[in-house]
Amino acid sequence: MPTKFKSFEEFGQAAKQERVENLKQQIDNIFEKSIKDDFDSIPEGPFKSSLPGISWIAFARPTDRKTGERSTGTLNAVIFSKNESGKDVNHTWAVNKDGAIKPIQKIPPELTKKYGQEEIALEIASLLERIGPSFFHLTDLDIIPAQDPGAPRKEDGTDGPDVIDGGRENPIDPEREKFIRSLPNAKFATVNREKGLRGYMVVFLDGTDVVYVENQAYDNAAFVGDILPEKVNMKDIEEEISAQKEQAGQDKKVSKDELRKAVEERYWAPISEKVKTRSDLVSLGAKRYVHTPGKWQENVRQAIESRTQQ
Repeated sequence: MPTKFKSFEEFGQAAKQERVENLKQQIDNIFEKSIKDDFDSIPEGPFKSSLPGISWIAFARPTDRKTGERSTGTLNAVIFSKNESGKDVNHTWAVNKDGAIKPIQKIPPELTKKYGQEEIALEIASLLERIGPSFFHLTDLDIIPAQDPGAPRKEDGTDGPDVIDGGRENPIDPEREKFIRSLPNAKFATVNREKGLRGYMVVFLDGTDVVYVENQAYDNAAFVGDILPEKVNMKDIEEEISAQKEQAGQDKKVSKDELRKAVEERYWAPISEKVKTRSDLVSLGAKRYVHTPGKWQENVRQAIESRTQQ
């Protein structure tokens, strides 16, 4: 039997509450499906928002002032927008491991006029879903930590800046995000824990000695090279770890984090000792690819295929 309302105001309030509950359910579904189990693997970085009025959203782990340790139970989402005068402003939200997403600073009035709190929370959850934390392994290894001496900072055949005009961070290119996950045999990417997606990542391609080294921010080049000491074999490594655990009287089941850490240590750690700059990576045999519009994906894919088929 349909609900009867005493007034249009009551009807409007009921409709608004129904929309809020629907948004909350969407957030819960996204968190349960794509974020909850891999919350600890969410990499830091700035991302373009799809909501008009929000320039971009940067994710970062809050640091304990006393211990200096980064939080594992909370992620900050800093939302950048503009006020009525066109000035850049920002405010912060907290994303908790239990799925709660709430503002911890006052939302600018320009945004409250456009969006309810749940709409912004859904945008944060949707961005985390797009990032896909299940694909990442956070490491203490620093991937390409140093800048090549005298290297120009523009996309003219050289690598770009870490920030763009006005001191604002260079956002992650969503096309690069999609491309990496489309690569055959791409099992996961190792990312420095502190730099997150502001730095370079190493994408491991199972069954090959090829790696794809990429910085997903605009104006940074990618590198492809068959430079690993041997072909990656994740199945063999998993079986080795399982046997070792069983022999030690432990549960022989191998966690995703254990497997990825072992892969990283066996295949990338020896390379990491030699590679401190992009030039070092090239000297080992990797080739550099600029993200030329309309061409770079095909070029990189062909470069990977030509090396994996050898």
